[in-house]
Amino acid sequence: MRFKGRTALVSGGAGAIGRAIALRFADEGANVAILDINADAVGKLVDEIRSRGVLAHGSVVDVRDYAAVKACVDAAAEALGGIDIVVNAAGGSARKRMDLFERIDISVVDDVVDINLRGTLYVIHAALPHLIRKNYGKIINISSIIAIGGKAKCVDYAAAKGGIIAATRSLAIELGRHNINVNALSPGQVQRPDEMPADPVAFAHRHSLMNRICTQEDVAHAVMFLASSDADYMTGQNYVIDGGRSLGLRGDS
Repeated sequence: MRFKGRTALVSGGAGAIGRAIALRFADEGANVAILDINADAVGKLVDEIRSRGVLAHGSVVDVRDYAAVKACVDAAAEALGGIDIVVNAAGGSARKRMDLFERIDISVVDDVVDINLRGTLYVIHAALPHLIRKNYGKIINISSIIAIGGKAKCVDYAAAKGGIIAATRSLAIELGRHNINVNALSPGQVQRPDEMPADPVAFAHRHSLMNRICTQEDVAHAVMFLASSDADYMTGQNYVIDGGRSLGLRGDS
């Protein structure tokens, strides 16, 4: 129960990765605040977190709306006695609207940059007064290996996730004096229950040296480490969780 007495706020908390992170925090004794746009999923997750014997607070919010984000973060802090840990898991690519940059509709670019980069900055800005007041905090921002290596039809997503890494470094420089650690995590291809490949074995072989696809739990494990006292001297870093994918081509392929 290494997070007993702490409160973790997770944006995108009802999504696949965010949910895994939120439940791990609850299992480790933390009270959990959820920010997500999906009202039904937020309600169900709050009930599930409470069933684990900790406090939970859920807010339905679009992270692109700063005034709403600020109100929800303040409400969560009031309900749960403050905020100690912030995890930014809200985000996503354009998926079915993805295209080469020369052809993509600029509204798609706006959507992707807003939800990933602007949303992350909004949540951090809203939460900072609560962390600074305690002279303690852990901020973990979910980026992507696409921000490092790039990918066709993902210019908007790569730019937004790259911006998260850059912001992480600058925030670490600013916030060290407040005893606040700021780090980023860049997962590779993460398995989604609604998007299983036709041939999972072949897919895993192409996307990882570990012969499996990254899971939400893999990301949650790394978040728990960075949020814990074991990572007290680590800040301003981007940690890659991709099973070796970013190392390049396999020697046996």
